[in-house]
Amino acid sequence: MRFKSLLVIILSIAMLGLADNAEAQRRNKYKARRKTNRKVSHYKGGARGYGRFEPYFFVGANVNAGNYFGDLAPVNKAASTDISFTRPGFGLFGGYKFHHSMAITAGLNWVRVFGDDFASDPSGEASFARYARNLSFRNDIKEFRLGLQIYLLPNYGGPGQELPFNAYLSIGASVFHHEPMGKVPDADYQMALDGSAPAPSAGEWVKLRPLGTEGQNLGIVEPYKSIEFAVPIAVGAQMRLPGTKLTAGLELGFRYLFTDYIDDVSSNYVGLDQFTDDLARIMSDRGTVPVSSKGEGRDLSNLRLVANDFNGQTYFIEGTVGTGVDGSVRGNPDDNDMIFVTQLKLSYVLGGTTRKRAKYR
Repeated sequence: MRFKSLLVIILSIAMLGLADNAEAQRRNKYKARRKTNRKVSHYKGGARGYGRFEPYFFVGANVNAGNYFGDLAPVNKAASTDISFTRPGFGLFGGYKFHHSMAITAGLNWVRVFGDDFASDPSGEASFARYARNLSFRNDIKEFRLGLQIYLLPNYGGPGQELPFNAYLSIGASVFHHEPMGKVPDADYQMALDGSAPAPSAGEWVKLRPLGTEGQNLGIVEPYKSIEFAVPIAVGAQMRLPGTKLTAGLELGFRYLFTDYIDDVSSNYVGLDQFTDDLARIMSDRGTVPVSSKGEGRDLSNLRLVANDFNGQTYFIEGTVGTGVDGSVRGNPDDNDMIFVTQLKLSYVLGGTTRKRAKYR
């Protein structure tokens, strides 16, 4: 009997040991599975790249389409412009993506902007004075730009693991060089309305800033600078080209400028008799020229004629916007000019894939 009781006790202890060992193995297996699940839950792979984010550089080129809003826009309304004003340009850029959602960029851009009062409606109440003024310009903008790009979708992983598609907002600062130019009429219509008086540099595009068309060289207003600053703001979208390290993109942006003289127009007319330079006098006031800068004939039927005391000639004016009338309105100094730039971009990622997806079993 004692032997049987002892055997029962030994067997019971053995069974308890086996049961405890099975429970320990089950707990260890559960811990391992939970650890694996935690790794998977923190995994940033798939469409967003593999593993931890790794910074990388990229470089590229862009084709620009430039437009402008300012004193020579068709009407005095925000962002009023004319599609025919659009001019081409190009640029180079580079960037460093230092965060899964942000990158710093730098770029050099050249873009031409253009404006012409001929685009204004001669029969419109809000645009008549601009049409009568008949000023025009072109300006080649050379810009160095720094920006911060903030992406809509975060992109983990390293170079070569970009998202198939992404969008971004860009804001920054730029410094640019500009030199507004105007086309000299084929004759000096201020001296003779019939076009019989010759004009210096007739038919040529000349720099307007050195001429001082609003009295800058006469001490009437301060001369403006050829180097200025701007705040560029843009939105963009980009798509990775499959099987390559190339990304194509489209960016729509504008530059808020700290100058009102992109078009050489900002304040008031100067009396024609105050100019000592004939070319400056002619380019300051082109209201009597019967054609536009492109040579199109102007509609003069609705223009009101008034007498002017310069050379006994008759000039076209409307209200306070005059031709050769000292102090009459030539531009609006209260609002600075703006430039709109559309860019088609192609970039190349420097470096290769640096991290592979972990395999979990």
